[in-house]
Amino acid sequence: MTHTLVPATEADGRITALLAAVRLQRPAFEGAALRAEEERTLPADIVAMMRDLGLFWLKTPTELGGSEIDPISFCDVLEEIAYYDASAGWAAMIGNGTTGCIAAWLADEGIAEIFTDGPLPIMAGQFTPRGSATADGDGFRVSGRWSFSSGILHSSWLVGGCRIDGTDELVLAVVPKSEATVHDTWHVAGLQGTGSHDFSLTDVHVPAARICRWFGAAPKRGGLLFRQPQLLFLANELSPVAVGIARRAVDDMYEMAAATARGPRGSVLADRLAFQKDISVAESRVRAMQLLYRDAVAQGWEIARTGADASDVLVTRLRAQHTLIVEECLDVVSRIFRYGGGRALSLKNPMQRHLRNLTAAMQHVYISDENYEVAGRARIAEVAAGRP
Repeated sequence: MTHTLVPATEADGRITALLAAVRLQRPAFEGAALRAEEERTLPADIVAMMRDLGLFWLKTPTELGGSEIDPISFCDVLEEIAYYDASAGWAAMIGNGTTGCIAAWLADEGIAEIFTDGPLPIMAGQFTPRGSATADGDGFRVSGRWSFSSGILHSSWLVGGCRIDGTDELVLAVVPKSEATVHDTWHVAGLQGTGSHDFSLTDVHVPAARICRWFGAAPKRGGLLFRQPQLLFLANELSPVAVGIARRAVDDMYEMAAATARGPRGSVLADRLAFQKDISVAESRVRAMQLLYRDAVAQGWEIARTGADASDVLVTRLRAQHTLIVEECLDVVSRIFRYGGGRALSLKNPMQRHLRNLTAAMQHVYISDENYEVAGRARIAEVAAGRP
């Protein structure tokens, strides 16, 4: 297998080199942002560039050709890409999380089929059990329809969460994209460039080797990265994307300020005291959210590094914090958007794109008020049990 990156543990300088390589591609990412929206998927040249940089396999075990970088470094990379283009950052997030889970948890026989001597695979799909799996000889017959499969058009393998018929067991079915029907459903208001179409399977035979028992199971390969609490392994990813988008929105508004005046006698925006206050508050809030998510990710990483037990209270609290981070980023951008006036409504103006993309990110299944409810309930029970 050919691969442009080496494990981060070999030298911290490799992460610096990776970030430098991503920054060199800023013009490419930014130049393709509008094309991605028009095509409703990442343009082929951007996918090829991201492949060349290894940006889809940062959470894939090194023994399979991935980079397996630490979570903080991974967030740095995601935030940087999202700062340039939200859809590219989102596609990197999904491609890494989905591929990384299957790469670490699928049985050896299935891995041997998928991770061949050719290019490393990119996977898309949805873990929510929208499908059914019925035992059939040496495998299962799988049917179902899954939504929001970001990156599906540039992926070669698909993953669908299923419930095994007659049981409560949840599994992940892994199939070649050629065996699925992709539905052109991604006509949306935000994150258009992610290509998050639906796909369906109808009575497709999936061999047992490609049925991944991920839920609550120990990884079969990989290092400390895969010893994090499973929900945090995936939930960690949304915050850096949201912060990257919000950072860019604040910076873009600073640039607009000197050239923006409202009304025939209006003051230049940069000279208005109200704007000076609000943009400073916005920048401070985004910085606070950046520090909060890095602290949350660091806590999950510490659990993996030390082998400590992850309490339900800690995991639920960290998931609630990630929810708050995305909410705060959307609120920050909503508040400064109004200063852009009518020109910010133009489809060519980046401010409306930042607002739409963060609104779309808020709809992700991992960003829900339920996360606060679960965290609050767990903490209440902890205090009632005398563990303040």
